[in-house]
Amino acid sequence: MIRLVACAEASRLDLATSSGAALPPLLLMEDASLRLWQAAQGIAKARGAGSTRLLLAVCGSGNNGGDALALLRHARFSGLLRVAAILTKAPGGLSAVHAASLEALGVELLSWTEDRPACERLLAEAAVIVDGVSGTGLSGPLRGSGASLVEAANAAARSGGAAIVSIDLPSGLSDSFEPGWPVAAASWTLSVEPREACLYYPAARDSCGEIVPIEGVFPADAAVAPAARLLEAEDLLSLAPLPPDSAYKGSRGRVAVFAGSEGASGAAVLASRSCLAAGAGIAALYASPELYPIVAPMLDAVMVKKSGEGAADLSRYDALLVGPGWGRGEGRKAELARLLATGLPAVLDADAIYLYRALVDSGFRPSAPLVLTPHPGEFAALTGTGPEAALASPPARLAETARALRATIVLKSHVTWLASPEGELAVWDGRESGLGTAGSGDVLAGLAAGLVARFPALAFSAARAAVIAHGLAGRRARASLGWFESGALIGEAAKVLGLGVPDFP
Repeated sequence: MIRLVACAEASRLDLATSSGAALPPLLLMEDASLRLWQAAQGIAKARGAGSTRLLLAVCGSGNNGGDALALLRHARFSGLLRVAAILTKAPGGLSAVHAASLEALGVELLSWTEDRPACERLLAEAAVIVDGVSGTGLSGPLRGSGASLVEAANAAARSGGAAIVSIDLPSGLSDSFEPGWPVAAASWTLSVEPREACLYYPAARDSCGEIVPIEGVFPADAAVAPAARLLEAEDLLSLAPLPPDSAYKGSRGRVAVFAGSEGASGAAVLASRSCLAAGAGIAALYASPELYPIVAPMLDAVMVKKSGEGAADLSRYDALLVGPGWGRGEGRKAELARLLATGLPAVLDADAIYLYRALVDSGFRPSAPLVLTPHPGEFAALTGTGPEAALASPPARLAETARALRATIVLKSHVTWLASPEGELAVWDGRESGLGTAGSGDVLAGLAAGLVARFPALAFSAARAAVIAHGLAGRRARASLGWFESGALIGEAAKVLGLGVPDFP
């Protein structure tokens, strides 16, 4: 897992490194800019920037602007002659040193407020635009010359084919980011480690492009307060270790599934089968009487029972899965309350999430580990905020909601955020459009329930493992099948989890 930090923590680390390592800030900036140029030069040269076309930096007055100016000097020293910069205001502090060096080298430096026509000419000629307009010190949306320069750079990228390379984070992005704020549309973000959590806000993720880690600027063992942890494929085995060779069906976890309704039988089938793909030894689907004759012939390895039968036998299960395709009709709320009263760990998806919100409002509190897997609309129903707010800046809202509901929450999106009941946050940078297919969420819910059954005391770990396995399964299914139906995820997830490794021949 990779540490992600808040912007304020990144700024604090900058100051702490200068003082703790007795490094003058100018020297630290020089080191950072050199590492940034080493990462950027391949992009610049591949696009002809600095030779046949222009390598342009757009700079604010902060340290990111200084980094961009210093990067231009490294480019100039590397033999790239066509370089220039646009400034939002006269540089001061550390930036003034690098600006003076560029002026001595004959590099064109223009003011965005005073030389607008000439600046627009440079933007039109640029092959690569190095974005250093704002950095981690930004509070609120970009305004004034910074906002207009970012918007002009985005327009140049759209119309002229320039690639924007942002330093540390796209200008305009911050911890408090909201949809509609001006933000640079980067093709690459050169992010100094530890990278900022806001790079992975779902509403802003596309503006970050490919995130390239820049290491060695700060000490690898620097003490930082992580805002979240970025999940990696390699984390899967530690979160969901393989069962011992002596395991049998009763020891691998048993799941009771309450899912499906008339017209939504597929959700019940996908979710039930996915419990077994997660490694659970037994899965039993409790189907409504009208659904029973439809789903029973479709499930050979899953036991199918009529709902209302054998309810007293739930004590032999290790976890519950409730909600996929279940509906919110008469009696469902009372049935959910009865199921949760068993004290079994549970995964709630889809309709059960809406019903659970009503139970909480009535004073219900869970007595066992609970995992909720909402999409943005369902999360909005939990919190009373709009879906856009959930995707804009998840950490505070997600952590607060997880604590209030005493549940692990999996906020599903192209970038999935998870929170534990204690407020610990994790992120999966999925970005796999193949998973945007009907039934994909039912598979995820089943994987989570199967893993919770295997590790009932470790619901947050189980949820993280389910998200990783689901994401890897999507990538593998897309690679082998192209566009796929969600049922294809089940076999791929079973391979990933059954082998305990993220990739295999």
